[in-house]
Amino acid sequence: MSTGAHRRIFDAHFHIGPYGKQSFERHSIRPISEALDHADGVACQEHLTKNDLWGGVIVPTYLEDQRAAFRYNRLLIHAVSQHSALYGGLWVSPLPETEDLCTEALRLLPHPKIRALKLASNTWRPYGINPQSWTSRIRHNVERILAAARDHELVIHMHTGHADGADPHAFQAFMQHYGMAATYQFVHMGEAIAPMFAFVPRFVEWIERGCAVYTDTSLAPGFGPPWLLAELDRRNLGCSRVLFATDAPWGRFAAEYAKLHAMDVSDAVRDHLFWKNAAALYRLAE
Repeated sequence: MSTGAHRRIFDAHFHIGPYGKQSFERHSIRPISEALDHADGVACQEHLTKNDLWGGVIVPTYLEDQRAAFRYNRLLIHAVSQHSALYGGLWVSPLPETEDLCTEALRLLPHPKIRALKLASNTWRPYGINPQSWTSRIRHNVERILAAARDHELVIHMHTGHADGADPHAFQAFMQHYGMAATYQFVHMGEAIAPMFAFVPRFVEWIERGCAVYTDTSLAPGFGPPWLLAELDRRNLGCSRVLFATDAPWGRFAAEYAKLHAMDVSDAVRDHLFWKNAAALYRLAE
């Protein structure tokens, strides 16, 4: 599906690094075909070109092995250096076993094409996102990541969904401690029906508290984006905190585009969702 040249669209969150074949519940699976798996920057640029996208933020694909996601940081740096429309979000983690790799990732900053840090708390087992579950070492590592984001004006990407460590209920304690510590993009706005019921009211409350929070609509059930926009409008909070994203190759551009294009909103609102909000958040050239 192509939108032609009539609207600027920025993909605020998709992936680089092949998922490949993995073992899951004693089965060997390849959920993403080799042809669609984003193996490198060329594949990510092809995603932009094929779908008439003006740009996007890529983050490493992550596997059960955290070290694999850190290795994909190298792919990401090469991609954003070679393709002008690609911006990056480095993989970081507070887990003690990857402290050396996290330090190495943070040493890449500042970088002119890095605009985000990817914190996937659903991969922090046995720890969660609630600070009460952390050791002092985890707390120190989380705080140095948040400090790096502040110092370099980066957005923290956080996964939301059913998984342990990503449930919106669990984010409440984190936001009480660290809601003002950084700018956050909560990926998927809950991702599924029940987590979205929990996410939307909390997200609105965080905005009203003065937190710099954003969310993207990738993989969200179709009722979610219009509901969120209606709640924001009801409180006169505008639409500037909502971003279009595909999560490609896990999501498909045509489906994600159609979900927002079909909403009963003005073209001005659509322009904010598809481009203007991301342009402001990620400091994009108009």
